Amino acid sequence: MKYLTAFILIIFLLVGVNAQSRELSHFESNQLYKVNQLHEKENYAAASRLIQPLLEQQKPHPTVFKYGCKILSDTEAQAEALSCWTRGYKLYPNDSNLAINFADSLLKSNQYQMVIDVLTPLLVSNSDQVLLVQARYIIGYAHYQLAQYQAVIDVLLISPVKQHWWPLISYSQLALEDWQGAKSSAQQWLKSAPDNLAAWQILAQSEMGLDNPMAAAVAIDIARLVNDDKTPVNVNLLGNLKAYNFASECLSQSQQSRQVFTTQDYTCAQYAWLSGQYQQALDFMQSFVIDSNLSTVVYDDFYLLQGQLFAVLKQNDKAISAWKKVGQQALAMGTATEIKYARQKRNQQQGQALLLMGQHYWLAQQWPEAKACYRKLEQTPGFEPIANAYIQNLIGFGL
Repeated sequence: MKYLTAFILIIFLLVGVNAQSRELSHFESNQLYKVNQLHEKENYAAASRLIQPLLEQQKPHPTVFKYGCKILSDTEAQAEALSCWTRGYKLYPNDSNLAINFADSLLKSNQYQMVIDVLTPLLVSNSDQVLLVQARYIIGYAHYQLAQYQAVIDVLLISPVKQHWWPLISYSQLALEDWQGAKSSAQQWLKSAPDNLAAWQILAQSEMGLDNPMAAAVAIDIARLVNDDKTPVNVNLLGNLKAYNFASECLSQSQQSRQVFTTQDYTCAQYAWLSGQYQQALDFMQSFVIDSNLSTVVYDDFYLLQGQLFAVLKQNDKAISAWKKVGQQALAMGTATEIKYARQKRNQQQGQALLLMGQHYWLAQQWPEAKACYRKLEQTPGFEPIANAYIQNLIGFGL
């Protein structure tokens, strides 16, 4: 399995290599496999010693640079890494993978104009969408550092805009005093990060620029809350401040082009729910086909929120049915850390669903069902104390 992983990594690193470059020799492949094993174990000194003879060749293979220069970067030998990437790029100027890594190294050395010069040709000569997204962002960041704000907007404000581009776009629009543009960008940013301090500050400044003092005041209040370390901030708190005046726009935009329910759609549904638009939120969620292909987190979030919407609309049986689906999907495969995080998230969501079901049964005086919920909640990590308290209350009532 380790050999297969290393082999796949070597094949991946070969993407973008100049078609005229030679093939890796058997010896080089062997050495790179050993280098990769040492690199994975973070034994950088041994990996560096092993790859050095390959780097000392008159014209090393592009993949040798990608391993050797990466080791230097990981050991924070930035000057040596830059020299390494520079040599590789000069030998293989048409290798897009080397160009990206070279530009990243230049970025760390604050050579912003060179970053732009190296990557701009890729925007017209390359069709790899993943690489183009990465190149655009790096170019935009370099323009921003050079205070070339219109250039940032020109390179990043294209369809579809990636979520992580909104900070650079909105800050650039703010610098250009494009208040309406900054407001729109801040709102797009908040759709994926509703508790981001910088986004609320940009929204407040743009509302002031548009002479909307009341809207600016609301955004400033929320920014203060977000900046208060003593106050836990979540979407419920922001919703209570009626910050989601763009909920309807969010719902209509999300529904135009997608059928698969995403985390952004979930955020939109939350906006509608927290602003009191319960039926609109429910109708929006029910317009999607939900199946087992959804990620575990989105699947559980969907049914947790749908149950809450059914409950507030007095459709109690449907609420219970939705909550019972939380935690029923198999966990996705991944690394040990990813699986551990997914299980913790699952426990939290399933505990919330059981708590809501127990509350529903309690209010309906369905005591056996309530007790069964709390018994199950007692087995959910993190919810034992509250479950035990409810069970003791039921016992105290003689139920």
